[in-house]
Amino acid sequence: MTHIFILEDDIVQQQQIERFIRDILLEHKWRPTSINATAKPLHLLEKLEHTVGENIYFLDIQIQGDKKKGLETAQAIRAIDPHGLIAFISTHAQYAPITYTYKVSAFDFIDKDSDPLTIRQHLLSCLRFFFDEQNGKYGDEQFIFKTQTADFQLPFKSIYYFETTDISHKLRLIGHKRSVNFYGTLQEVQEMDPRFYQVHRSFVVNLTNIVAIDRKEGLIHFNDEKSCLVSRRKIRGINNQLKNLSIHIES
Repeated sequence: MTHIFILEDDIVQQQQIERFIRDILLEHKWRPTSINATAKPLHLLEKLEHTVGENIYFLDIQIQGDKKKGLETAQAIRAIDPHGLIAFISTHAQYAPITYTYKVSAFDFIDKDSDPLTIRQHLLSCLRFFFDEQNGKYGDEQFIFKTQTADFQLPFKSIYYFETTDISHKLRLIGHKRSVNFYGTLQEVQEMDPRFYQVHRSFVVNLTNIVAIDRKEGLIHFNDEKSCLVSRRKIRGINNQLKNLSIHIES
């Protein structure tokens, strides 16, 4: 699922940005699940709390006279979505260097004083990077999770592991450039695919993405420097399941 968020308090500029984005999406046949345009940071963050999937954000920096509200909103977004693509759109080009001090990993800074063609090209660059990475890197197989309280899908190959959280029955999926919180149980997850295996009371892993098992430290390693705990009594079962699935890893 792909969601696009636009934060812009000038309604004319908001509509122009949304129109450019919709035209680009139509031209390239990219199909997001939703496009959410708002002038209110809190509305965006509330919407984000109930959104699961891969997200891209176009944020104005100055909102309703607050010259750094967009930057603060970006920080709040990062607390919820560490891997979404963020681009700033502002008439205040002098703020471009400041965005780095907020440590939100902005992909682009788009100057609204630029001509429409330049703005459109910047938007295209952001969207192309976002959708090409989604569609090109992982292939078509999707992991679909549906319960009474959760409904989302992600590329299967992007999933590293699932972990419990401090909230009862709330899990966190950890993957490539993405983490997702949702309600469910590790048993539900494990039963959904033979490639999912519970390696610890708090973790279920995607066996196909294991890079190495460190028996001494009791850790399973994945790409992106991700790792999770593994119970030593589970290692034999992991090896047997890996053998059944013809998956070979370091150990």
